[in-house]
Parts: sequence; structure tokens; C-alpha cells
Amino acid sequence: MANPSTKVVTHSRFAARAAHAGRLCAAALLLACSASTQKPAVDTAMADPKLRRESLEATLRVTDEHPEYVDELFALTLEHPKTLDRFLQNTAVGLKDEDLSRRTAQRLSEQPASLRQTIIVTLDAISDKPASLDAVSQAMNERPQIAAMVVVQREETVRAVMRALMREVLKNDRARKAFLAAVQENSAEMAQVLAPNPDTLASLLRGFAKVGVASGKAELDALVEALAPKKD
Repeated sequence: MANPSTKVVTHSRFAARAAHAGRLCAAALLLACSASTQKPAVDTAMADPKLRRESLEATLRVTDEHPEYVDELFALTLEHPKTLDRFLQNTAVGLKDEDLSRRTAQRLSEQPASLRQTIIVTLDAISDKPASLDAVSQAMNERPQIAAMVVVQREETVRAVMRALMREVLKNDRARKAFLAAVQENSAEMAQVLAPNPDTLASLLRGFAKVGVASGKAELDALVEALAPKKD
């Protein structure tokens, strides 16, 4: 006589297989339909959390085996602004994770044109967002040598950044103090750059003279005192 528990297990397996077969049939029917006629069926399937997760997981398993399908999916996603924006929102949040951000940065670093455009529009986007400006400043502070390497890649960038830096320093007291501290901390290196270039040094001294005349005798006296040899 058959064990009742065996019948239950067999029935359960049969039910699971039947359900799976039903899903496969539904998928086959969907593939045979146009996108417009598929939508109601997809909506119904996606409304069920378990079936939605299984369907998405199955899709990802297929794209893992066929990465070329991802290219097509990406191209189609570009035609759906709401879905694209949601992906971008989730990506922006997820990039706090170091592994994801490094993987993204590695891919971006392999595409110089895309990297350039991304940095330009990012700088534009953060220009009126103090928290984001501070975040970029922190990043540059953590990688100062690389930030400097970026600036010196092009002569015009060195000059443009210097002009912009001077404008920002002149209108920001806190930045001005930091700039003056940086000049003092790097005075020897600055002297090495300026000393072999008399035209540049003369231009700088003329600038000092103009500022001194405009500001008054006190600043000139302070400059003379600062240049005087220190007594032991």
C-alpha cells in the first residue's frame, strides 16, 4: 500500500511542475504577441511579487549568458525616460558602495570622451549645490596629487584654473586665509618656479606695488618688515 506522505510529495511536485509549465506557456504566448498586446499580461504577472522576482531573475540569468542582450536592453531603455531615470536614481544612490563605484569608474575611465562629458555636466549640476561642491572638494583633498595631475595635463587648464582660483579666493575670506597658508607652506617651491623667470617675478612685484599704492603705506611697511632679515 502506498505511503500517504509519498502521495502528498508526488502531488506537490506535480503541482510545482504544472505551475512552471504554465509560466513557460505564458512566456511563449507573450513572445508570440506584439509589445502592445503583451502589456496587460506582463502587468498581471508583474503584480505578483513572487512571479515578478522569478521573472526578473530568469531574465538576468539569460543576460548573464548572453551579454549582447544587455546592449539591446540598454538601447531600448533609452527610449523609456521614466525607467531610465529610475535606473539612474538607483545607480546614483548605489555608487556610495566602493565596489560599485570602482567598477563604474573603471568602465568610465576606458571611455575618455564619455568621461569628459560626464565631468562637465557634473560640474555644471553641482555649481549651486553646496553639499555637492563640498563632496567634490573632499574627494580632491583625498587625492590631491591626482587632482594636480589632472590640472597640469594642459597649459590652458593651468592658466584657466589659476584665474578662476584667484577670483574665488578674492571673494571668499575663508578661502583667502587657506590660500595664504598654502603660499607660506609652499614658499620654497614657489621660489624655485619664479626665480628662474625674471619676467614673471617682475610682473608679480609690479602687482605688489600696485596693491601697496592702492592700499596705503601700512601694507608697504608690512612687506618691508616681512622681507627684513630676522634677528636672533
